[in-house]
Amino acid sequence: MRHLTFATISISLLLCATMPAHAQEFCDEQTPVEQVTTDPCDEAVAQPTPAPAPDPLALRILRYAEVALKHRMSGLASYYSTSLDGTLTSTGEIFRNRRFTAAHLTLPLGTWVEIKARATGRIIRCRVNDRGPYVKKFAIDLSQAAARALGVDVAEDRHVDIRIIALPGEAPLPRAANETLASLR
Repeated sequence: MRHLTFATISISLLLCATMPAHAQEFCDEQTPVEQVTTDPCDEAVAQPTPAPAPDPLALRILRYAEVALKHRMSGLASYYSTSLDGTLTSTGEIFRNRRFTAAHLTLPLGTWVEIKARATGRIIRCRVNDRGPYVKKFAIDLSQAAARALGVDVAEDRHVDIRIIALPGEAPLPRAANETLASLR
């Protein structure tokens, strides 16, 4: 309502300013602008409210989900043999079976992942530092320590679910991020 009144007054003032002098006498008799009343609540409604700042943790999780869509994130897990201990990985570091590391064919090297074994329900975190496995039925290749911690070294069901918790150069998500992730699902 206020916008309509203001527009009407603006148009009438503009018309009065462009009229000849003898016609302006009619415009001078019009109601002055100061006498127009407006509702003070209209101004509060007219101003847009600023959008709330996005949660940076939620943005990170959404970015990781976007990356995960391009990669195989579940399947069977295999583990390195003892003979590979001390060899070089794709990142150039020396592989140690006692550390929690993994190999994935397509994830960026240096990515931190959280792996959950379906059979045992155990969850571990490890860093992808190598490429593999090269057998199509396997999704991830684990160090022996990681496979033992998950229980996939002795379990009949070696299916795992993989979730990205940090991309290269980032610190892994805090464990409390699981609640944030659950709220996004």
